[in-house]
Amino acid sequence: FFWVTTRKQWYQRRVRAKGEVVSTETLKGKWVLLYFGFTYCPDICPEQMELMGDVTEILKTEHGIEVVPLMITIDLERDTPEVLDNYLADYHPSIQALLGTEEQLDSACNHFRCYRSKGKSYDDPNDYILDHTVTQYILNPDGKTVGYFMSTRGLEERVPIFLGHYERYKALVEQVEQDTKEKLSNLLDRALTIVTFGIF
Repeated sequence: FFWVTTRKQWYQRRVRAKGEVVSTETLKGKWVLLYFGFTYCPDICPEQMELMGDVTEILKTEHGIEVVPLMITIDLERDTPEVLDNYLADYHPSIQALLGTEEQLDSACNHFRCYRSKGKSYDDPNDYILDHTVTQYILNPDGKTVGYFMSTRGLEERVPIFLGHYERYKALVEQVEQDTKEKLSNLLDRALTIVTFGIF
C-alpha cells in the first residue's frame, strides 16, 4: 500500500511520505487505528471516519498517546489519489489514506479478515455500492492486531477499550525490560564471581 495524501500539513512533517510502501512492518513502533472503507460510501464510512478522528484526538490531548489513523480504500476504481485527498479534507488532519493494487488489497483483507463485495451497477457503470466489514482494527507497536471496534461501539466505549490495550502493552514492555535487567545483573554477578575466583 502507499500513502496517497498530498495534504499540505502532512508534507510539512514528512515530505517523503507520498509513494511510500506501508505495511505492518513499516508501522512497527506506532499505535495504529486501521479502517477499510471507500469515499463513495453514503453514511457508514463517514460516521466511522469521524469516530476514528475523535478517538485519535482524545488519546492525544487527554492521554498523550500518539496514534496513526489509517483508511485503506476498497474502491480501487473510483478512489484515485486526488479523490482520497479531497475526501480526507473533511476529517481529522492525522488520518491518512492508503491505496494499493488489487493483489495488495486482497492480501490486506485476508490478513484482517475484512469482507468486501461489489454490488451491481445499472445505468451508470460507476454508480455502484460496496459492501464491507465495518470494523476498526487496533495495532500495537509490534504490528500485531490486539483489538477492534465494531460499528456499534460508540466513542464512550472506544477510548476505554483502546486504553486497556495500551496499558496492558505498557505493562508487558516494562516487565520485559525488568526481566532483561535482572538477567543482565545475574550474568554480571556470575562474571564477577568467576573473575574473583580467578584472582585467588
